[in-house]
Amino acid sequence: MPYVFLICFSAAVSLSAQTQLVSDDFFPAALEFKELKGVLTERDLKDPADLGKLPHGPALQEAGFRRFVERTYTVDAGGQIDISIMTLGDSRGAYSAFTFLGPSGVHAGPPGSFCADDKDTLAFAAGNYCVRVHSTAAGDLVRRVAMSVANRIGNREANPPGLVRHIPADGCDSGSVRYLLGPLAIASFGSPVGGNSLKVPGDVEVAQVNCTSQEQSGILTLFSFPTIQLAEEYFESGSLSKNKSSGAANLYMKQTGPLVAILEGNISPETADKTLGSIQFSYSIKWIYDKSNRQTGTIWGVPVKILGTVVRSILFTGLLCLISMLTGALIAAGRLIARKHGFRAADTLIRLKLDEN
Repeated sequence: MPYVFLICFSAAVSLSAQTQLVSDDFFPAALEFKELKGVLTERDLKDPADLGKLPHGPALQEAGFRRFVERTYTVDAGGQIDISIMTLGDSRGAYSAFTFLGPSGVHAGPPGSFCADDKDTLAFAAGNYCVRVHSTAAGDLVRRVAMSVANRIGNREANPPGLVRHIPADGCDSGSVRYLLGPLAIASFGSPVGGNSLKVPGDVEVAQVNCTSQEQSGILTLFSFPTIQLAEEYFESGSLSKNKSSGAANLYMKQTGPLVAILEGNISPETADKTLGSIQFSYSIKWIYDKSNRQTGTIWGVPVKILGTVVRSILFTGLLCLISMLTGALIAAGRLIARKHGFRAADTLIRLKLDEN
């Protein structure tokens, strides 16, 4: 019996350890790909000081950089393959890191929710994870390995950040989007506007995308400010127009709600008006109500809930009247029965003695 207990305990511990490994380790299994001959190097960084020393680490920390895990495998045909998995604070941070660390040509996954690839590099974002796979080996090994990692991560949030959804679909190349969450990322990866680098507060989101229409090209820059007042102040200050260099291209601006849009390039006023005019901001209000109350319709134009209250009030009033009538009838019947049997006490009790002093 003790041996059976020990065996069950060991199996439970082993199963628990295996479950934790699967949920925390997204790298390919040992014999999953015959081309991978072994792990050449491996590192796992969690300390903020170590993360800040990585290439673009400070810019990533603005997006909530929490963990960096990387493995380098040797490849059978020669060369090697690097798999980097970054854990960010949320899906916005992962999307931001993905857009400025991966290749151009952003599109919907798989692998992941969003991905981009070129000849030897594939990057994708899935939830709060940003993954980059790079290899010097020929063939489709990069994509197959990326699919394996994405399957281990599982299905995650598939919507781009709200600011990115404001980018016009007509004339703008969504594959060239760069989504930046802080001053360091903007300074490192943002394109200059008006001939000068962008300078915005740390709580402002920025998205940039290339736009082309009728042989006219430019860059659209979208700012999302925390409040409408800050957006209005930035728009009305005209700082970009004042600092615009003499050789810079045409510059157009628009403010709607907390959004400020800037379109710069070899673009005519008509094209700029069409592009910026499609950027709108509107608030969405959701009413909170009791889902258990199904009386949401109307009868004769009156809401069912109000009509039900009126009907219940009428029924209650009728019930009180009926009770009063029955009570009066019972009293009258009682007096008649008392008189019939010669009992006048009831009359004595209710008679008003008006003639007595």
